Amino acid sequence: MTHPESALPAQPSDDTARILAESAARLFEQACPPASVRRAESDPTVARGLWEQLDALGLPTACLPETAGGSGLGWSAIAGLVEACGEHAVPVALPEMLAAQLVARDLGLALPAVARVTLALARPDADDIVADAVPGVTPGGQVLVQVGDRVLLLAVDAAHASAGINSAGESRTGLRWPGAAGRLSQATVAPTQCVLLAGAAVRTAQIAGATRRALALSVGYANDRAQFGKPIGKFQAIQQQLAVAAEWSAMATMAARLAMTDPGSSLDTDRVAACREVACTAATQVAEVAHAVHGAIGVTIEYDLQLYTRRLKSWAAEFGSSRHWSGLLGRRLVEAGALTAWERTVALTSIPAPAP
Repeated sequence: MTHPESALPAQPSDDTARILAESAARLFEQACPPASVRRAESDPTVARGLWEQLDALGLPTACLPETAGGSGLGWSAIAGLVEACGEHAVPVALPEMLAAQLVARDLGLALPAVARVTLALARPDADDIVADAVPGVTPGGQVLVQVGDRVLLLAVDAAHASAGINSAGESRTGLRWPGAAGRLSQATVAPTQCVLLAGAAVRTAQIAGATRRALALSVGYANDRAQFGKPIGKFQAIQQQLAVAAEWSAMATMAARLAMTDPGSSLDTDRVAACREVACTAATQVAEVAHAVHGAIGVTIEYDLQLYTRRLKSWAAEFGSSRHWSGLLGRRLVEAGALTAWERTVALTSIPAPAP
């Protein structure tokens, strides 16, 4: 069996994107071993220590405008970084923070450079604004929330909070801001899908990274686990399953880079929708193969595989499921009318060559 990364497409040629992804991968390799990921579920000092290391590298401000003390990076520059977050199951909401910065930039909103910012969909409830299962909430932080076609920034400390977790054990906090609904009329008008779109883009990239890790664990196990006198990776049935998983992992990686191909702060709705559907399907396919290859040991809490497959399942359900995005894409195709499904697919997956 060959290492699964041999089947992956090349990293982006842009030097900034490459250096950023490599720096993040080196940090996560040291700071986010599986033992730390497990401990982070119950020990908040793990996340605080990781944020300090990220701050030292300037990663949490990568997408803020340079005038606000950031690096002004766009979606394509952070794609590899977000994939690395998924590959190492990074237990902080760095992808959400960068996505919030890019949404704010696209809308002309200013974000505080020193606060942890995440993003969420919300709804009005009488005079309150309510957001369910908000990722990465920190005391003193901010949440960029979207309610219909309005986006506004709300302080975490001004909300009533109820702690929760997703199926991967990641923090998901319910927040209720009393009296905040009155601010909606003065809030920034935005496309109704902009926060959902940004969240879907980063989850697509995280899924791509996590499929690589699940695949690598499966290949390693197949090469080490012997049955009937030889490694199970020598059996054709196992090789075929791993080959299918490698194909889906490669498709997830391509989907992530297509979804985040824009060098600026905007996203293409149809492209993200298509890529998100591919990534969600890949998450299911890779997780199923990984557990089939591992057998019973793969679901035990002591074994590392479940750290990544639980995230694959959770991330595929957040910021719109496969059904949501494929339905949206189908409706938009029907409404457009001018293109066949094949022509639209080609248009969505064709990236123009960079200017010389």
